[in-house]
Amino acid sequence: MSLKSFKGWQTPLAAVALAMSATMPLPASAQSVMDASILAGSCFNCHGTDGRSNGAIPSIAGRPQLALKNQMLAFKSDQPPAGTTVMTRIAKGYTDQEIDALALYFSQIKQQAAVSQKDLKK
Repeated sequence: MSLKSFKGWQTPLAAVALAMSATMPLPASAQSVMDASILAGSCFNCHGTDGRSNGAIPSIAGRPQLALKNQMLAFKSDQPPAGTTVMTRIAKGYTDQEIDALALYFSQIKQQAAVSQKDLKK
């Protein structure tokens, strides 16, 4: 007995295929910058809210996209920059497409205005 002997089998099969494709994630290359905001959540832990650090770890908000991308790819490489700490392990967890999306995302965030000691005393 073949599938051709069942009349109307194509409609349920098409419905199942459509439902399955609707739940599958898009490849990273098809993700928008808005999706990068989800990936960026782990960056906020060290680099501050929206990539604006108030501590010793550098801010990444507003940096040039190419500089951010190249730095992440350097961290991900087999020969990362000297003195690199946890970023080598973190960068290896991202695809090149995700790194592109993160670099674009952070490059579009305005840098935080510098705050002087005089402003802090007000």
